[in-house]
Amino acid sequence: MNKNLKVIACLKVLRGTLAIAVGVTLYIIFGYSEVLNWQEHSFIGSIAQKDPFFQIFIDWLAKFPNEQVLYIALFAFGIGLIRYIEAIGVWFDKTWAQWLVVITAFIYIPFEINELIHQFTWTITIIMAINFVVAFYLLYLLKQKIKRI
Repeated sequence: MNKNLKVIACLKVLRGTLAIAVGVTLYIIFGYSEVLNWQEHSFIGSIAQKDPFFQIFIDWLAKFPNEQVLYIALFAFGIGLIRYIEAIGVWFDKTWAQWLVVITAFIYIPFEINELIHQFTWTITIIMAINFVVAFYLLYLLKQKIKRI
């Protein structure tokens, strides 16, 4: 088995886990808004006071109705599941999974470029570079498979 494919699969598992964690967190924070006033909750408030980026994120989410945030949470959960499916397929060297990874990598690139145009960050730059490397490596492998046929 190709060790590079296993690295890509592990990367997909990591990204899937992060997406599911975001989805679950959003659901917990905003799903119980009738019972829990998340803005005044001591745990969330203490994190927001210590981390300005978390406060910016919470303030941004507060602009949306809770129902929309729950849809975002479901979307993040769905993306996480897709990442797990990609990871399993790539781990077992399945052609369909490699095509799925290439397609999803190229879907994100325009959004990443747009983000870099509006506000340059090294995080987005690194994520975009990883997407390019993974997509082109898998395209190379897929081309090799096609030549063998």
